[in-house]
Amino acid sequence: MKILVLSDNHYKNLDIKNKYDFIIHAGDYGSELDYLENNNIIYVKGNCDYYGDKERILELYNKKILLTHGDKYRVKETYQSILYKGLQEECDIVIFGHTHIPLIFIEENILFINPGSFKDGYYIIIDENKISLYKDDKFIKKLDYRW
Repeated sequence: MKILVLSDNHYKNLDIKNKYDFIIHAGDYGSELDYLENNNIIYVKGNCDYYGDKERILELYNKKILLTHGDKYRVKETYQSILYKGLQEECDIVIFGHTHIPLIFIEENILFINPGSFKDGYYIIIDENKISLYKDDKFIKKLDYRW
């Protein structure tokens, strides 16, 4: 299992070598809508996008995931609203973007992932045993997480 998580590429090209089981995009995809749809990428629309669902609930490898851009939950100010939504939906994982700042944390037994801005080179790779943050193909940090 290998999942690529990205967000906020805005108008940066998404020429991704597809060596992943799933690719998840948390919005602000810019001009790359055709690329997302033609490559079976799971996505939501961000505050700069015009097409797509604002949020989705996914089931991947027996995990319930809330995928949203995050602007609706004011994630630039606080994580309380998105935490409550994750709890309400009984999610295992919440994936969001919008802030352009990458982070990985666990609160109330929910894993929160923000891959940061792909426009700035940030993305996250999830495998069976860890979640790894990268910038421009350079490893930055990981969280051990048993999927």
